[in-house]
Amino acid sequence: MAETLLEAMALTKVYRVGNHMVHALRGVDLTIERGECMAVVGESGSGKTTLGNLLLGIEPPSAGVIRFQDREMPAKRGRELRRCLQVVQQNPMSTLNPKRTIYKSVSLPLAVHNLVPRGEIRERAAELLRIVGLSPDYLDRYPGALSGGQRQRVALARALAAEPDCIVLDEPTSSLDVSVQARVLELLVELQQRFSLTYLFITHDLSVVRNISTRVAVLYRGRVVERGATESVFAAPRHRYTQMLLSSIPVVSEDEERIKPDWSWDKEMAGSDRVSEVGCAFFPRCPYVLDTCKSKLPILGDEDSEHLSACHNPG
Repeated sequence: MAETLLEAMALTKVYRVGNHMVHALRGVDLTIERGECMAVVGESGSGKTTLGNLLLGIEPPSAGVIRFQDREMPAKRGRELRRCLQVVQQNPMSTLNPKRTIYKSVSLPLAVHNLVPRGEIRERAAELLRIVGLSPDYLDRYPGALSGGQRQRVALARALAAEPDCIVLDEPTSSLDVSVQARVLELLVELQQRFSLTYLFITHDLSVVRNISTRVAVLYRGRVVERGATESVFAAPRHRYTQMLLSSIPVVSEDEERIKPDWSWDKEMAGSDRVSEVGCAFFPRCPYVLDTCKSKLPILGDEDSEHLSACHNPG
């Protein structure tokens, strides 16, 4: 039986914007098993990064519980809990201090968490660069002297330096060229196998998800609308929003085009910002909407624990 490493239960986050309350997350339940890659997908504004920030402890939840290794995580986390959960963000140029050398960035977790004797820090930093495919000669360079792909490898080395159990990857390849993306993804798979890592992979790019994740959770307007094994979700998406996302993936062959879900695309529906507080949040954009969708909130069913969807009129 798989071991649960990280669990979110009824996770909710509300922000005050002027006189309005904005719900970024609404009762999200998510279980991440040790050694897997759980992908969280959705459009911009769906709550993906907010979820990652709550799990990392960067922000406190408005409601709900986060458990790590079957222990509830406090709002203020100690050094050991911060070490166990690391992050690699979208743009390494904004997360690496441009005035610090690569050595200072990679060695900081080693010193903060006392992971190696002081006299061995530089040797360990050089080893970490070799692990991510960079020469130790880069240690004395600054981030501005590196390419985007090289900087992302440095960010990975810094995350690995803390010897974490889980790494939150927040759009780690979206700012990279396609050819560089492929190499970084290959590296992520290699590192996961080598160090028995667990990933939470946050992205809007479903073509990336198909190649790296074991399970996927689809977020829409702060709610999980579908969750299941990646192969199952791609082969037979149940929620209409998931079908819309999959239908928009660019393909290069007729065979790939044939297996994509059909979608009755409507420009007015595509541009709708209307949010339902009563029924399904997706109904203003859905060509398959029923009266029930407008009046009753769908919840994730329990008929099949391996593949769930919150849709009154599933595909």
